Amino acid sequence: MQKDVLVRRSMHLLIALAPAYFLLPEDLPYIGVDRWVVLVVFLAILSVFDFWRKTTGRTFLGLRPHEKTSTASFAWAALGIVIALWLVPKGPATAALFGVAVVDPLAGELRSRYGQKPVTVAVAAIAYVVLAYVGMTAWNELDVLGRALIAVVGACVAIPSEALKTRYVDDDFTMLVFPAAAMALVALAL
Repeated sequence: MQKDVLVRRSMHLLIALAPAYFLLPEDLPYIGVDRWVVLVVFLAILSVFDFWRKTTGRTFLGLRPHEKTSTASFAWAALGIVIALWLVPKGPATAALFGVAVVDPLAGELRSRYGQKPVTVAVAAIAYVVLAYVGMTAWNELDVLGRALIAVVGACVAIPSEALKTRYVDDDFTMLVFPAAAMALVALAL
């Protein structure tokens, strides 16, 4: 595996730490701000950094060639993370964050090694269902069947979202926000 691909895939795994946000108190002690301010500051810092990177023409290990002049995938991922943590209930948000952290790099690696075959898509979908179920279970939300249904819905939305390739929006955003929204709607209906 090339070094830049390894860096990108490794960075994805860090997304799985984002649900720790839900463990923060609503009102952060010592600094006297609500925890949502952390999300706004996080997004602002990464947005300013990405703007600086684009305007100065700087690149670094892990960026794909097309990102030299466009919004980087890490900025899209940051926006998706903020939306998921701020607007989606913690169970579906955690499920989507776990899913994108592991399944996006897994799907990319499977595709690069074996091509786009039904078995590689199935492996990615099964992995997403398992991770989404674990994410829902982490907060002990809903019963077993409810969590399983939400995990399956998440996978059914996430896998096509990962395959969607457009120059306007990165799949790090779509694979996080679309399944999170779908899982949240199902969770509200249950």
